[in-house]
Amino acid sequence: MNAAFTPEVATAVPAPRDAEADVMLSICIPTYNRGPFLDYLLTDLATNCRFDFRYEIVVSDNASPDNTTEIVEKHKAAGLPISYFRQSENKGGYPNMTTAFMRAVGKYVFYLADDDLIIPEAVADNIHFLMDNPDVRAVYAPWEMYDDLNKVSSGLFYDQGQDLIVIRPGEEIDLLTLIIEKHIFPEVMIYRADALRNIIRETRFCYWAFSYLAVVASQGPVAFRNKPYYRSVTLTPVAPTREQWGVEETMTNWDTYRGGLEYMVFSLLRQKNMTLNDTTRGAFRDMVDHFVATRMRVALRLWMGRRDYLRAYELVARLCHLSPSSLSELEYMDQLPLLLAAQTLARLANAIVGIDRIVMAGVDDGQSLGSLLRDVGLERRILVSPPIKTPTAKILESSLVFLGDESLRQSFLDQGYKPGLIISEADIRVTNLL
Repeated sequence: MNAAFTPEVATAVPAPRDAEADVMLSICIPTYNRGPFLDYLLTDLATNCRFDFRYEIVVSDNASPDNTTEIVEKHKAAGLPISYFRQSENKGGYPNMTTAFMRAVGKYVFYLADDDLIIPEAVADNIHFLMDNPDVRAVYAPWEMYDDLNKVSSGLFYDQGQDLIVIRPGEEIDLLTLIIEKHIFPEVMIYRADALRNIIRETRFCYWAFSYLAVVASQGPVAFRNKPYYRSVTLTPVAPTREQWGVEETMTNWDTYRGGLEYMVFSLLRQKNMTLNDTTRGAFRDMVDHFVATRMRVALRLWMGRRDYLRAYELVARLCHLSPSSLSELEYMDQLPLLLAAQTLARLANAIVGIDRIVMAGVDDGQSLGSLLRDVGLERRILVSPPIKTPTAKILESSLVFLGDESLRQSFLDQGYKPGLIISEADIRVTNLL
């Protein structure tokens, strides 16, 4: 089914309203208040999109308060085939994306984030593949992680191995197995427009990419190709220091990945009136667990990189629930216990109103521990000091006492320190079980 294609025409062709039937591709760009990113993207499309078929760019603006309208009009006047729709108010991401999709007039449609890029020749290759295989309802591909600041690729987000895999109705088990075993995230795809319009519901607890795939795959064949056409931009000259939204999503969304896979299993089997026996159901549950655990390990690495050791600990706990033997195999286990204890103490001190000092007693190297507390987030306004021989009433009221030796507690109570403001290493170990 694979079709080779070499683009020939070097002119962008506008898509006038009276020629909607001739538009082959709609590039849909929802946007909000990101004028510089949109300007950069539209400039790139104008420079690099040279297709031998009509296309349009559908911009759906979520009532941006910046100069988005002026940017769009500038590029339209320069000849880009843009259809522009502006919401009367910010209605959220899903309505804005839906507007772009439903207002598109092309035979094929794909989403493009306003801070990402495409590989035009690969887009063209996929459109010709779909034209040559009109029964295929969508073609999925991995995306390239791309440093646009230095013009360097960081590789593909996933690798399915084969150049082309086609899944047809009746092959639902094969589809589920492919997604889980190859760790495919079906986020980047080109839809046949009539397939896309079967997707009219937003999911909250189930990752959208899996639920959308379930709908499309139930209607006809879907193809998976291993050649990327989409560039997920990690660094951009527009804002060199900005962090990509996808990083945040990776750090928090593993539960929706599970939900999306479960939604997909339900949908595909329900549509075919199929059921799984206990053995098969257990096998799929194990596969889903493995998929989610893999994503949680990535999230663990990112939380450690962000130096949020409390969130990392939560992930460790959940990973160990999935696989109790995995504790010794996880990265960072030699570092995490101490970092976790220190950050627990630092955040406790930061959180309590009126605390401006941590008094440390029974600690072998108080200076090193004080430095570590700063490193893990103790606010600069809070002093770290050894025990004070004759504490004033103000010190007694505003100090959090940390005890390396539980037996010292009574002596601090006798001095007048508040019972609720004395915490020991043993207290911390109750909640941090590493």
